Parts: sequence; C-alpha cells; structure tokens
Amino acid sequence: MRIIQLVTSRQYRGAEVFAAELSSQLGLKGHEITFVGLYTPNENILTAANSYNIDLNGKRSSFSIRLFMRVLKLIKKQKPEIIQANGSDTLKYAVISKFFFPRVKIVYRNISIVSSWAGKNYLKKKVNTFLFSKVDRITSVGEKAAADLVITYKYPPLAIKVISRGVPSYTFDRQLCRDKIVGEFSIEQPEFILLHVGNFSAEKNHRFLITCFEEIIKELPSAKMLFLGEGDLYGEIKKVVEAKNLSLSIFMPGLKTNIQEYAAGCDLFLLGSIIEGVPGVVMEAAMQKIPTVAVNVGGIGEVVLNGHSGVLINKHHPKEFSDAVCSLLKQPVVLKQMGTVAQQFVKQQYSVKSCTENFEKLYAEIISNEN
Repeated sequence: MRIIQLVTSRQYRGAEVFAAELSSQLGLKGHEITFVGLYTPNENILTAANSYNIDLNGKRSSFSIRLFMRVLKLIKKQKPEIIQANGSDTLKYAVISKFFFPRVKIVYRNISIVSSWAGKNYLKKKVNTFLFSKVDRITSVGEKAAADLVITYKYPPLAIKVISRGVPSYTFDRQLCRDKIVGEFSIEQPEFILLHVGNFSAEKNHRFLITCFEEIIKELPSAKMLFLGEGDLYGEIKKVVEAKNLSLSIFMPGLKTNIQEYAAGCDLFLLGSIIEGVPGVVMEAAMQKIPTVAVNVGGIGEVVLNGHSGVLINKHHPKEFSDAVCSLLKQPVVLKQMGTVAQQFVKQQYSVKSCTENFEKLYAEIISNEN
C-alpha cells in the first residue's frame, strides 16, 4: 500500500511520534510510506525509519494556499491510496485535497478529547463538522476520545475504530540509568526521583506539578523531579522554578527522545494535565515498571488502573495529589507491585505488533471497499 502519514510538524510530540513509529513499522513490512510535516520543524527533527521523510515548510495560518499547493503536488507525485491526517491542522489540508484526488481515502487519527479544543465557536464547530463528514474513517486512541468525537461532531459511531497505540519495549539496567541521571544533573544520591514528560504548554499544567512538588518535599526533602520536554512555556516555567528556589530539586534538560531510559532510572511518573487523550508517556514509563500518579482527566483511566498500576486523583488538588505520591514512595513493596502490573498491562494491551496489524487491516478494508 502507498500511504502518506501527514503530521503538523516533524517534532517530538505525541501525535507526531506515534505517526513516525507507525510509519516505521509499516515501512518495515514493505508498504510505501511518506512521512510528511506541514510546517518547518525545530532543530530536533523527528524521522520515521523505513519511510520517505519530507517537510513542506509551510507557515502556520488558518489556511495557506501556498502550502495547500505543495500538498497537492506531493499527492500527485506519491500517488497514495491512503492519507492519514494526524492532528487537527492536517485535517483541513487532507480533506480539501480529496476534492482534487477523490479516489484517495482519508483516515483521521484522533488522539485527544476534541471537545476540549472545539470550544464554543459556532463557526469553527461547523467547519470541523464538515471536515469530519468528508473523512472516510477515524481511528481513535481510546474509547473516551472516540465517544467524545461522536458527541461533539455527530460523527457516525460505526465509522470510528479504536486502535490503541503500540509502545516499543526496551530493556535497561535500572541502576545504571539512575546513576546516569545522578551524574547528568550532579545530584547527591536522592532517595526518590520523580518524572514528568510533556510539551511545555498550558494543558500539561506544569505549575500544578510544581505546587504539588513543594508539598512533596515538605515530607520527602531529598526528592528530585525531572521535567523532560520543550515548548512555548519552557522559559516561563523555568523562571517559576528559579523564583521558588527549586533549581537544585527540579531539573529541566529540555527535549529527550530516550524516554524509557530516563524512566528506568526514576521511581514514579507524575501527570497533572488539564486534558489528555491516552497519554503515551504513561505507557513508556510503565514499560520500565514505573507506575503513575495522575489527575483523572480524558482517557487517562484507560491506561492507569487506579490502585493497581498507579493512582488517579479526581481533581487538581495539590495536597491530595502530593499525599498520594508520598504514600506510594513510602511503600516500596506496593510501588514495585504497581510497576509490575503497569508493565504487564501495557505489554498486553499496547503492543507494537497489534497496533501495526490493526492499521494494516483498516487500510486494506478501506481500499477494498473502493473496488
């Protein structure tokens, strides 16, 4: 099959990383994959193995005619049977291109709770409803995200298929990984290391985690925290950390692509997002037997089994969140048991092999319906 995986930008963010991983696996199985970024990427360029990688170098806008012409030119050259749009910006370019190439099938990958970005803008909602009506199929990262899209845009439920993300499994020596973290940040041997991975944006809610961490170190003063990632709010959050005199306890090394290696050296993963689909970073941590404490928003409950592979807090309440973290860290046997359950669950439910096969079957079904 000839498939274009269209992403907003070839950068290390959830939707893009998933599309790159899927492209790599499909390419490995002999399919012709083109991994395309609409906008110019930053210096950390994401590449899909076993695929043709290209950037269209468009500028972010509501709709760019120049960028759209580049999309059409690419479609004409690559002759795809399937275009998968990964992310809201890619949807409009993929759908409108269908008017020029009607035989091309459009699949949209839904990774979030769309009602959170649809807003109350009537015109925006009408436009998105129209765009979704022209999509051949939607794949959703989870059940809650799928149900939310059906309600928000009145999309037919039978045209949505839930396909869980596949998470690669890596083996690391945990002590070596911990020693590496300690050496990288010149930390005196910490009793506990906490981890958060995510783009520095409002929805990831770093300020909440900082407030929680202030409570945590009242009880566990030697605890340390890693914030891995980049984004528009990086500088602002760094200033907050400095203003609170936490620079020797909270470390912000920027983007890291070897998430599981860092996770293997930590004790607990923390997530305080305002909204989430089914966060891949939780699965990455779980693959290294690291459980999660998270605020229960969006589809987080689909990947964190409350009381078994982690702990879910129902509201953004710093004291309740920090108490849950401290309680777990003080119970090493329970922490270890949760980590084991987390790894087993992710290996069973989020295998790379199953994910790739499910997409292959879906693409083949869509193409065969045309013939």
